[in-house]
Amino acid sequence: MDRRNDVSNLLNHLMDDIDPGVVSQRTLPELRDVRDRCQQVEAGLSFGRRMVQGRLDIVMLEVERRSTGGSTSTEELMGRLPAVLAQHTRGGGTPRPVRDEELPAFTEELSLELDRMVAPSDIGRLSELDGEHIDRMIDQLQALERRVSAKRHELHRVIDELQEEIVSRYRSGAASVDDLLR
Repeated sequence: MDRRNDVSNLLNHLMDDIDPGVVSQRTLPELRDVRDRCQQVEAGLSFGRRMVQGRLDIVMLEVERRSTGGSTSTEELMGRLPAVLAQHTRGGGTPRPVRDEELPAFTEELSLELDRMVAPSDIGRLSELDGEHIDRMIDQLQALERRVSAKRHELHRVIDELQEEIVSRYRSGAASVDDLLR
């Protein structure tokens, strides 16, 4: 069985049980519930994307080292990792609130897929791997990052739509803060 299809299927079915439906026909508690479930999935995807991007950054650092004839020293690589890994900590767009919650179970499958693409043991021996192996890693990591990012983008759109409906109900008077306090 192609393991890549497992993760693709996982990503395709993440929102199967989350149907925002016609948001204008949902009650306020339903809107909040769907939004909260979407945010949980998004938190897992964000975590997974950061894991993928971190591995990709490390592999790309090795490619850079090879192209510039840099040192093969593991210590040098380790010394550069904090700066390299910090490059993608803040993306463009509107910041999402940081939520302190447990990650969804599907992040374990993403982590396993990532380990199959670039095993943790491979990270420590990148300088020993041939260029073809490195290129294959990069292709796989970039493809996974694109799939995860696309699903995140889809979730952001749904979350924004739900949030806009909630806010519009408060602005129009269809909902009130007093309802929250009861």
